[in-house]
Amino acid sequence: MNTQRLRTLSRILLMLLATVHIVTWYVLGVHAVGSIGIEALFSGLARGVLNAGFIFWMLVFVSALLLGRAFCGWFCWFGGYQELVAWGIGKFQIKIPRRVLLYLGVIPFVALALKVYGALLSNWLVRGFPDAFIFRLADMEPWGGQQTGISILITLVLYGPVLIYIFGRRAWCRYLCPIGALLKVFSSVSLGKVRLVNDECIACGKCDRSCDMQVDVMGELEAHGEVRSLNCIRCFKCIDVCPQGAIAFSLNRREASLSADAAARARQSSLKRRKISAFDVIIVILWICISVTFSLAGMSRGAPQELKALMTPGLLVVIYGLVWAVQRVWEMRKQKIH
Repeated sequence: MNTQRLRTLSRILLMLLATVHIVTWYVLGVHAVGSIGIEALFSGLARGVLNAGFIFWMLVFVSALLLGRAFCGWFCWFGGYQELVAWGIGKFQIKIPRRVLLYLGVIPFVALALKVYGALLSNWLVRGFPDAFIFRLADMEPWGGQQTGISILITLVLYGPVLIYIFGRRAWCRYLCPIGALLKVFSSVSLGKVRLVNDECIACGKCDRSCDMQVDVMGELEAHGEVRSLNCIRCFKCIDVCPQGAIAFSLNRREASLSADAAARARQSSLKRRKISAFDVIIVILWICISVTFSLAGMSRGAPQELKALMTPGLLVVIYGLVWAVQRVWEMRKQKIH
């Protein structure tokens, strides 16, 4: 069966399991297994409870040690939603001024730090570290009641079509997802990687163009013989489109390399993708400063869920738009002067 069909089936299966989970809890009244969300993990640890969320995410983290961010590529329902949106809007996407927004790579780690602090560390600082941990699978209900109809709508629109329209495919996964940042930590030492398996690569660039995460696949293969980028989600699209069958997923490194001509083309492609400027730096500094201030000042605790849903991606879009507008005005003024 085609690899991408398997990916689709895996996420359909996940959604079916989630549906069964919710129906079992709310309709049948069987409260055996509670929430498996990342919030359940942090909340449980803060209170000394090892719940269903703890078990689920421990399994995900262990899988990341072997397979890297395969969870993101194969089982994350929101990643599947973004791919569906990207397919739906097709070519109706803005071509942003930067080919690859390297500056945004730090934002997910800041978002992760704020989430861990707000949901876990701050509780330990106030209440103290738990004296003991207990197992309680049904610690939190699957639907925590935090989301509202409006916040769900904001999430589906802003995190999907809006971000993808401005920043491209899987924008949330590439630039904002704190869970993705957490999995990057484990993925950095993972055994399984996309690797060169023969010397037939012609550096045609199909692998780069197929990658939803904008990984510099050719550059990685030329430099390391394998894809070491922490943005790789093991979706295997690059493997599927390779006309030479030169790359494959493997737990062991193979003795293979690019030819001199292919290596030269790969290096030239990589240089075009590695761009950073003051424009980039300003955006990430503004985002971090406002987000950290908002979180540490305690404003997020009493904020309505709708505002929380708007905060992370909405702030990025607003800052990007403002900086871009200022840059355009500045360039127009310079042209008038000359």
